[in-house]
Amino acid sequence: VQCRLKIERESVDVPNVVSWYPGADETVRHEHVCVGAHLDHLGLQRGELFPGADDNGSGSTAVLQLARAIHANPVKPRRSVLLMAFCAEERGLLGSKYYVAHPLKPVSDMICMLNIDMIGRNEESTSEPASENENTIHLVGSQDHSAAFHEMVRKANESVGFVFEYDEENRVDGRSDHASFSEKGVPVTFLFGGFNPHYHKTTDTMDGINFAKIANAARLDYLVLMMAAEQGRFALDE
Repeated sequence: VQCRLKIERESVDVPNVVSWYPGADETVRHEHVCVGAHLDHLGLQRGELFPGADDNGSGSTAVLQLARAIHANPVKPRRSVLLMAFCAEERGLLGSKYYVAHPLKPVSDMICMLNIDMIGRNEESTSEPASENENTIHLVGSQDHSAAFHEMVRKANESVGFVFEYDEENRVDGRSDHASFSEKGVPVTFLFGGFNPHYHKTTDTMDGINFAKIANAARLDYLVLMMAAEQGRFALDE
């Protein structure tokens, strides 16, 4: 038997999309809050389209809502805000890993990083119907580095009213873009709606999207970024 294998390699550009909103206070403008969500999904595979409405059209939408809120509010964040849409998350967090290795602003000046991924569907499993998760969301990673930061998120949520769940920490804490920043010691949050039967399926379309959850996730992170931009650096746990 004779076999000949030929491999052709082609470079593909997968840029992150980055926006910088300068803080209102010139004395602390170099410090910044980062808000991000990955913009890629699975695309076309074996002739089938994977739309990715929840993963991660929902998070990308929330980042745009945050940008709009910052622009519309006459009260501007005291410190700067870095808004980022990461590419190639589905290939191994490549976009966020590249950014922390080649930052446009020093990572040491990053107060915290707010990651938004899969916030458009209610968590659903064979033992837990989606109807039980209309107002739940997983708060992942916020306790990794700073109890003070975690408490700020909880305080901000008093104005939004999510029921936080913490039972997916071990399963997903290293699987989205916040992990790249957490490894650098940056306090992080990861808002995550939970797994559902449409995860990485061709059925992840607009049908069944909980738009109120997307809006409330954006509201929560907007409050957190404004509070963090006002306060500044968080005390890190020993």
